[in-house]
Amino acid sequence: MKPFVRSILFSSAVVIGANALMAQSSDTWANQWFKAKFGRPSPSEEARLKAERDSTAFREEASRQVATPSTSWIEQHSQAKYGRSSPREEARKKADQANVAFREETMPTTARRPTNWIEQLFRGKYGRNSPMEEERRGAKGK
Repeated sequence: MKPFVRSILFSSAVVIGANALMAQSSDTWANQWFKAKFGRPSPSEEARLKAERDSTAFREEASRQVATPSTSWIEQHSQAKYGRSSPREEARKKADQANVAFREETMPTTARRPTNWIEQLFRGKYGRNSPMEEERRGAKGK
């Protein structure tokens, strides 16, 4: 009886193992576990995403790599501490945007912008201009 039970358990383990090996490569649970543990997609998921990116009609802009490791650490620290890039990195990004051949037209900075902090506070809180600003605009229009 003992060998019979052992053979049943062994054969069921072999069948389960074979099914696991033949499972689909896009197992969402396993991919989620891998991403949670290692902070990046699993190799099969990375390959699938890369193939998807390669087959799309647009080309993603290549990100510039920072030359020195200390600079990249500084950028990461600044991003973590202040929630934005360091002033040097922001200046670099601004210069890159200025050098782009086709850029979006933006409104002038003076258009529809309150002149002082009280106006900004009132506009942010109530969603409209303050009575003083309305009065000033009314007098300006006459």
